[in-house]
Amino acid sequence: MVRRASSSDRGGDARDDDEKDASSSSSSSSFVDLSVDVEAEFKRGVEFGATEIRPRFTPSAVSSADRGLPIADALVATSAQAVVAAVALATGTRPSWLTPFGPSWRGAAYVLPAIAHGAKLATMWVCGALAARAYERRAFDGSLGEAVGRTLRGGCFAAGLLILVTQVEVGHAFAEAGLGDPVMNASREGDAILNGALSELVVDVVSEATAIVGWRVVRWNTSPTDPETIFVEEEERARRRRR
Repeated sequence: MVRRASSSDRGGDARDDDEKDASSSSSSSSFVDLSVDVEAEFKRGVEFGATEIRPRFTPSAVSSADRGLPIADALVATSAQAVVAAVALATGTRPSWLTPFGPSWRGAAYVLPAIAHGAKLATMWVCGALAARAYERRAFDGSLGEAVGRTLRGGCFAAGLLILVTQVEVGHAFAEAGLGDPVMNASREGDAILNGALSELVVDVVSEATAIVGWRVVRWNTSPTDPETIFVEEEERARRRRR
């Protein structure tokens, strides 16, 4: 006796086909193409680092139109932390880096800690500015959008460095206190360290961003230079890279 296929049987077959199609599509999507020439890609990465990344951290990355711009940036970044220190002392909320050192005459003991903290942030900003090519001629003699854009990109790089340094400092503080790994809600002392580090990180980023962006806007196109020489400098830089 022959049994006719019921609708449920047909539905089960359809589901099986769908599952097979899904499994085949998932296996094809997870397939890794191993035909890429790894050695060629590695050489391309090395070449990119040599031609694009390394020149950003050489003396030639600073335009001859303003050789003193990195020093001016560092002074602005350090001065911003002096202002933060003054506000903190006036409001009675002293950050961890503002530890008295030196003569106790009035507020002289807080000058060196503020300068030291400002120098640390200034170093990070200069590294970020070099990475973002914020010392090229176009960054301060081009358009205002270009000047602000490169300043913000450099600030993002500097903020990343500051986050890494803060993580190391927090880990060191936890190790000295014997609190183990820096995890929230593990202990009251650890939470105090983490909350303090986070608040100081936010203040550092906001204060430095405000000072540096404001300074770069003021600096933008203030020198009486010929904008056409920007292209001359870019052509010379391109020739040096091709060598």
